[in-house]
Amino acid sequence: MPDPATQQLSNPGTASIIAIGSEMLGPARLDTNSLKITAVLEDFGVAVARKSVVGDRLQDLVDEIRYCIGHADILITTGGLGPTEDDLTREALTEAFGLQMEIDQSIIERIEKRFAARGWKMPEVNKRQANVFAGQTTLRNERGTAPGFFLAVQEKNIWVFPGVPHELEWMLETYLTPWLQQKVGLRKRFRRVLKVAGLTESGVEEKLKPYYEAHNHEPLTILASGAQIEIHLQADGTETEAKTAIDEREKELLTIFSDKIYGFDSDTLEAAIGRMLIERKATVSIAESCTGGLLSSRITDVPGSSNYFLGGAVCYTADAKMFLAGVDPALIQQFGEVSEQVAVDLAKGVRRRFHTTYGIGVTGIAGPGGGTEAKPVGTLHIAVADFNHYEHRKLFWPMTRSMFKWFATQSALDLLRLTMLRAATKID
Repeated sequence: MPDPATQQLSNPGTASIIAIGSEMLGPARLDTNSLKITAVLEDFGVAVARKSVVGDRLQDLVDEIRYCIGHADILITTGGLGPTEDDLTREALTEAFGLQMEIDQSIIERIEKRFAARGWKMPEVNKRQANVFAGQTTLRNERGTAPGFFLAVQEKNIWVFPGVPHELEWMLETYLTPWLQQKVGLRKRFRRVLKVAGLTESGVEEKLKPYYEAHNHEPLTILASGAQIEIHLQADGTETEAKTAIDEREKELLTIFSDKIYGFDSDTLEAAIGRMLIERKATVSIAESCTGGLLSSRITDVPGSSNYFLGGAVCYTADAKMFLAGVDPALIQQFGEVSEQVAVDLAKGVRRRFHTTYGIGVTGIAGPGGGTEAKPVGTLHIAVADFNHYEHRKLFWPMTRSMFKWFATQSALDLLRLTMLRAATKID
C-alpha cells in the first residue's frame, strides 16, 4: 500500500482542484474549499493550474478527473464522499483509473461507534463509506464519518478529501501540509501586493512598459477591484531567496508609481489614511451628500479612528448643506448643489464647524434619476480643504448607485491622501 510520506516529489509541479457537488452549481452555495486548498499549496510554491466545480453526475466527474490528471502533477478533490446515492467520487475515481474497491470493516465499526456515542443506530447507507481503494492509502477522518484517500496513479499524486469544511481543514493540516513540508522542504511561495489608487487598470499597464522591457516582458498579476488596482508580485524559493527577489521588484515599482501606491498586502485606503493623519497629528471632518454617510463609515471602520475623525454630516438636501456645513446659499443658487463651488464650500464649512485640520466635501448624482444634459448621472465633485488652500476633483462614474457611492468614497479618500502628501498642514 503506497504511503504518502514516502512518495518522492522532487519538483512540486502543478495542481488541479475539483470541488464536487451539484449544490455549488446553483446560486446559493459557494465553493470555499478550493480557496483553503489553494492557500496550503501556495505556501509550498505549488501552482494551481485548474480549479473546477463538477455536479453529481458520474460521467462528468470521470471526464474532469481524467482531464485534470492529464494536465497537472497533483489532483485534489473535495466532496462526494458521503453515504448517499449522489456521492459518486469513489465510483468516478474507480472508473477513471481502473481501480478496485474493497470493504474496510474497521471503518464500519468506527462509524457505528460514532453513531452509538450519540445514542443513534447507524443507518445502513453509511456502510458505503467503508468502500476503500485496494492497494491505496485510506486517510482516517477524526471529524466525520467519510475517510479520505491518497492515491498513487500514473506517477501522479491524488488526494481525496471530504467536502465538509471543518473536516477538510483538519485533513489538510493532518495529511497534506506535512506531506508538502517533507517533499518540498524550505521552498515556498511568497507574495507581495502593492495597492494603487487614482489609476485605471490600463493606466497601470501603460506605466509598467519600462518594467516589462527591463525584465524581458516578465508578466505581473494586475487586479482591478473597487476603484483601486492591485499589483501582485510572487517568488518561489527559500524565504531569503524569495523575499530578496520580491524586494528588488518592489523598489522598481515604487519608483515607477511613486505616490500612486498607498499601501501593501492587506492595507486598506482608509487605514493608510488613518496612519498618515496620526503621523501628522492631524484631524478630519466630512460633509457628504451622495455617499450618504459611507465615507464616514469607512473612516470609522478603522480602530483608533477617534484620534483623528472628529465628526461628519450627511448633507443630502440644499437646506442641510447650508445648515450643517454653512454652504453659501448663493453658490447653490448660481452653480447648483452638484458643483465644484459647493463641494469646496462643503469642505471648508465642515472643517470650520469641527475645527479640524482637513475637511472633505462630496456631492454628486448617484442616479438612476436626477441627471441632466449638463450634469448627467455619475457626475461627482470632491474637495479637500485645509486652513489655507483646497484641492478639487470632478469625476464621472456612471454606474449603479452602490458602485457609484463606493467609487466616490475611494476617490475622496485618495484626494485626502494626496493633499496630505503634497501640502503643508496648518491647524486653524
